[in-house]
Amino acid sequence: MLYNATSFENEDDFRLWLNSYDPNDQAPEDLIRRFMDGVNLLGIDIYRASMWLPTFHPELWGTQIVWTRNKATEIFRRDHNITSTPTYLNTPGEAIHKTRKSLRWRLTVPDEELPFPLLCEVKAAGGTDYLIVPFDTADLKEQPWITFTTKRAGGFSEFEIKILKELCIPLGWKARVTMAEFSTKSLLGVYLGENAAQRVINGQFKRGTGESINAIIWYCDLRGFTRLSEQYTSTALVNILDQYFECTASAIEASGGEILKFIGDAVLAVFPLTDPLSQCCENALTAAETALDNLAMWSKQQSQYPALTLQAGVALHIGEMLYGNIGGSSRLDFTVIGASVNEVTRLESLCKTNFPVLASEVFAQHISDEKMYSIGKRHLVGVQQEHEIFTLEKFIKRS
Repeated sequence: MLYNATSFENEDDFRLWLNSYDPNDQAPEDLIRRFMDGVNLLGIDIYRASMWLPTFHPELWGTQIVWTRNKATEIFRRDHNITSTPTYLNTPGEAIHKTRKSLRWRLTVPDEELPFPLLCEVKAAGGTDYLIVPFDTADLKEQPWITFTTKRAGGFSEFEIKILKELCIPLGWKARVTMAEFSTKSLLGVYLGENAAQRVINGQFKRGTGESINAIIWYCDLRGFTRLSEQYTSTALVNILDQYFECTASAIEASGGEILKFIGDAVLAVFPLTDPLSQCCENALTAAETALDNLAMWSKQQSQYPALTLQAGVALHIGEMLYGNIGGSSRLDFTVIGASVNEVTRLESLCKTNFPVLASEVFAQHISDEKMYSIGKRHLVGVQQEHEIFTLEKFIKRS
């Protein structure tokens, strides 16, 4: 979003916003944009600001938002590995994480007097002064901050430095709200899946509540897990499972599926039914084939575990299920339950023979070009009625 100096009518309007909650500030880019609108309204000449907000997320260390006057705001999601790269090492950001105090450098001095390469780059771009201010936080592991850069001759005045530091106190509280809301959404998304997470955020978290849905159900299981657990240490086994889940989860998500849960070494997912239904089924089948290809490729390329080959069985079904909350009063699980869920798990157990992908008749009938071939009717454990089971032609030929 481009710079727009009309966010506030006057200084009082800006300070009122700064000291109150505004739901429109949930997005970090909106927060910094509106703050910088107000700062420039006060007459403090800033052309660039950068804000760092830590994120509680297994993959992301935090989010960096860069505001530049008359340019679109840039957003950078930083993973945990960034702390070992030049993007972080020997920078003002690393310095403030260590000192937890405001730091300021006048950029009109010779380059050799500037302690960080980044400051030399800012100077080369026309910067004359650089200020970085930490937000107040009790968390010693994380330190949010914001930087200000000006191109004005003479840099910032001491009075402007004082004003910026004072303004950062209420901004820090607003940033903490933004961080909390973003972390809540991202963590719920990681642990529940995006769809289920949004339902919980929208208030659908009462025990025993749910929605009856029809969907494609995916269930897969790792072959030989008991043997693997006896062969490898717990640390190695966790790493192997991570690779297996990455191979399967990435295939599911790439085809529009939603992972509901990891159950030991199994994956339960659903694909929403939309028109045309045949395309939804093709997507789920593509995900199954891609997951198996991913596992084969990883097994071929990895060298950490000699002679280890990961294989899985995937079952595909369509049915009705309850999608919602179940559990005890103090511990809930957002999942799907129903006869169709039981059927797909029983169907997957048949993959332990010759067929790594099996599908029910109700699924197979929506696959085009006669890709699916019947292997006959089978009795599913715990299911009264026999089911006709289908697989892909290439697996028929192998068997």
